[in-house]
Amino acid sequence: MIMKKIIFFLFALTLSNISFAQIDNLLNTLEDEDINNEAKEEIYERLTASNNNLYNINSLSPEEMILLGLNNFQQFCLTNYIKQTGCILSLNELKFINGFDEKTIERIKPYLYAEPVEKKKPLRLDSLFTNSKQSIRFQYQENLHKPYGYTRNDGKGYLGEKFSSSLRYYLKYYDRLEFSFVADKDAGEPLYSKDKIYGYDHYNISLTLKDISKHISQFTIGDYRINIGEGLAINQSFDIGYFSSYGVKRNNNKIIPFRSTSEYNYNKGLALKMNFGNFDIFTFGAYTPIDYNGSSIQQTGYHRTEKEIENKNSLTQTLIGTSIQYLYKGFNLGATALAYHFSDSITPKISSYPYMKYYFSGKDNNIISLNSSYSYKRMLFFSEIAKSSNNSIAYIIGTQYNFGYKTSLTLSYRNYDKAYQNFFSNAIGIHDNNQNEKGLYFDFSQYLNKKLSYYLGADFFYFPFMSYRANSSSYGQKAKFQLSYNPNKKNSVEFYFRLSNRQYNDTTIHSNIIPFDNIITQTHIKYKYLCSESFSIASRVGYSHSFTNDSKENYGIYSYLEAIYKSKRIPISFNTRYTYFYSTDYDNRFYLYEYSLPLNYSSSSLNGNGHRIYFIASYSYHKLQLSLRYSITKYLDKEFISSGNDKIESNNSQYLSAQIYYAF
Repeated sequence: MIMKKIIFFLFALTLSNISFAQIDNLLNTLEDEDINNEAKEEIYERLTASNNNLYNINSLSPEEMILLGLNNFQQFCLTNYIKQTGCILSLNELKFINGFDEKTIERIKPYLYAEPVEKKKPLRLDSLFTNSKQSIRFQYQENLHKPYGYTRNDGKGYLGEKFSSSLRYYLKYYDRLEFSFVADKDAGEPLYSKDKIYGYDHYNISLTLKDISKHISQFTIGDYRINIGEGLAINQSFDIGYFSSYGVKRNNNKIIPFRSTSEYNYNKGLALKMNFGNFDIFTFGAYTPIDYNGSSIQQTGYHRTEKEIENKNSLTQTLIGTSIQYLYKGFNLGATALAYHFSDSITPKISSYPYMKYYFSGKDNNIISLNSSYSYKRMLFFSEIAKSSNNSIAYIIGTQYNFGYKTSLTLSYRNYDKAYQNFFSNAIGIHDNNQNEKGLYFDFSQYLNKKLSYYLGADFFYFPFMSYRANSSSYGQKAKFQLSYNPNKKNSVEFYFRLSNRQYNDTTIHSNIIPFDNIITQTHIKYKYLCSESFSIASRVGYSHSFTNDSKENYGIYSYLEAIYKSKRIPISFNTRYTYFYSTDYDNRFYLYEYSLPLNYSSSSLNGNGHRIYFIASYSYHKLQLSLRYSITKYLDKEFISSGNDKIESNNSQYLSAQIYYAF
């Protein structure tokens, strides 16, 4: 078995002097934003593409500005500066633009160049490989313990090996062509056996051509995602805006090639974007296999046991849609229509979970929506209203305003009917399905000077019908305050405060119990010191506290110390972090961003009492980079970890991972 793993690893190496320090710095700025791990890993992927093919600062799209970590105020100032002074001739001009401090400029310059906007490079297939940027990445990770699922012999255990692996290939030819191939296997999924070669569990392939003709702007075939309007009709990709200074307005109306290892929330088919003057027209279709267990769609992508393999691709989803967007001098008006069909009827377990009463059931659904936005001087208005086939409505309206050049304000109101049903909707809100929710959101951010800035956001929401863990209507609030202080290049201090309250019932739900408040507050302070160009240290502490109407209180604390070393003489780097954590219950757990293998996003969930340590070493040689990562979490209050197939008969969990990355 060990020899097979070695052979497999060397085979991937045969298939397979880039610096990821700047990418890590950019992702660090997103550590405390309310977006999931998959979204942050997607940012990693796209930043890597930009690292190989730089952006012209004079033609940055709103999406690319967000990708570079520019907040709403900085986007506004950059766009205004170019409008008023013309093309930026040198990146040194950035220091003259309001909102761009030295730290921001240093962070984004590696991804930019400044040139007048030119015509598109010709699409020449004879120079496709000589003028394109390509990369191959192979990743391997293994749990050094053996969970219960690998030892049980009752037919309910894991059928595959206890390592995970992925292989990715990416090609980009200027801004005209993109091709990607992704193969992925989760731990426990079979890769090979004595009787049969399984291969990877999941594959993604995507090909995109841009500016094919005068009217065809983009054609994508294979795996892709679609984003339109504010996301009430369809939004399948990441958005940073909710609860951050990046602005709540979605930067959508785009087709995005899909090259993630995720096995959910993408389309397998083709999509086309056409342009006729002020009109952009999107048409798309897909036939996508989905995992289904008879009552709910499975989103994990795990196919480790006989039951999970039985559910794999047991349902297919057919999607067709179109969107027409009119754009003229800051004004955007669009209409979208889509219909989707499941090969088998969806039947949620309403008898067991009454809050699912208005969840989608059946085979067919269709959505129509209208979206609009208007930008005038320092003000931006936006809205979208959508209707599902059961005639239920969801809508959102909002505005963003920039006061002077250093202050911005956002207001947004949403109202999603309890029976609105849309598999593809992903607008801002508490519920993932944009259903049964009303909410009022606002945020206020300000650059006081080059050293000091802050952000304040709050969201007040109400669920008219019962929801998860609440047997009647309920309400809640979320708030966030963030303060950043950078006195000089070597020192930085960040302070975060969060408050979350969502009413819940007790563990046992009875009809006569009224949902009660469950208030959780978390405070984090982070300090980073750059000792030299090669060595930096960072420390962060956090405290969490929760209480309910019955005066029940719990809390949690953590503290970590991190050191990063990057040698200037030899292409090697080291990174290590030690964390101590303690929490009295699950509600006071902490999610912390961690440095991982290059191009991978990682966060740890800290709950209970214990220590966590990880160590990373990377070596670069020309266009090849080799990386290793080891992590261990030791619990002081547990004799075993997890449960079911994942149960480990030990008080510690250890993981070893490796990666080979080759860019050419």
